[in-house]
Amino acid sequence: MRFKTRSAASLIVGLLLSVGLSASENIGDHFWPTPNNAFVEGRTLAHFVQPTESGKLNSALWGCVRNNGTRFHEGIDLKATQKDRYGEPTDSVFAFDKGIVRYVNLDSSLSSYGRYIVIEHPHWSPGMVTLYAHLRAVPNAIRSGVEVTGGQPIGTMGRSASYTIPRSRAHLHFEIGLWLGGEFQRWYDQQRFNDQNDHGEFNGMNIIGMDVWAILQALKRGEVTNVVEYLAAEPAAVSVTHWDSQIPDLLQVNPELMTNYVIPENHAGWRIDFSASGLPLRFEALASKTRALSRTTIRIVNERLARSQSCLSLISEGTSPVPSAKLNGILQRLFVD
Repeated sequence: MRFKTRSAASLIVGLLLSVGLSASENIGDHFWPTPNNAFVEGRTLAHFVQPTESGKLNSALWGCVRNNGTRFHEGIDLKATQKDRYGEPTDSVFAFDKGIVRYVNLDSSLSSYGRYIVIEHPHWSPGMVTLYAHLRAVPNAIRSGVEVTGGQPIGTMGRSASYTIPRSRAHLHFEIGLWLGGEFQRWYDQQRFNDQNDHGEFNGMNIIGMDVWAILQALKRGEVTNVVEYLAAEPAAVSVTHWDSQIPDLLQVNPELMTNYVIPENHAGWRIDFSASGLPLRFEALASKTRALSRTTIRIVNERLARSQSCLSLISEGTSPVPSAKLNGILQRLFVD
């Protein structure tokens, strides 16, 4: 909700100003997550994003923008503009919208995200989250289960990570994504990774990032007023038919992602539309029939979109398209054996 009258949000803004901190500005129905309002004011990328060591501004954006296009970046990196005498950032980080804190990691050595917070926004749609990473500090009041308001300060920008981020490149890594469900640990154990899962079901691997850069631009231009509107209009890149009678955890939490709402009595599988980045957009429950030879088949819906994120292609080429290792991994997390 956008607060324009005196409310809890306005009281928070007043408190921020009274202690000398900047407040975030509105962007659509949401709040810009840092005090630097250059994006809201229409200034250029150089004024608000923090590029990698390459110095290329697009390396701070979402998509195949890292390592000459070979590495995917799930969020947007927003630069620090306020620093203390030691050169450490002091910018506040604000909740993008009201929601419930689902996870806080305070041990920066345990994740490439460093200290990070995951907030669920059930009023958007259950399982939809925002993620705030590389934080310098998190107040004691921000903990799992706590409700926050849009624009509320939830931490301080930093450069925490399991690796070293130089002071000069301190930033907020901000994501908008979809949580895949509570069976993540079972899937993780099946993979026989060398490291244990320190973050439970809110491990970053269990969150598929939406195109946050495109969402922010659409909000600013007034093309949509909220994230749900953007997601509803998101076009499919590929459509997958997967024969499995399980009901994914994601749909148990968020049945609104189903297009036919009622699961048929002889339910045997699913047709799932995926975005170019592997975000599951829509699920259709399928009745039993004579199955194809393959448990999983894929159809290209939009050729341009299907090949737009080449560093994580959803398709493996051959005599006919088949799901890539990336897409199969997402399906495995949705349908844990």
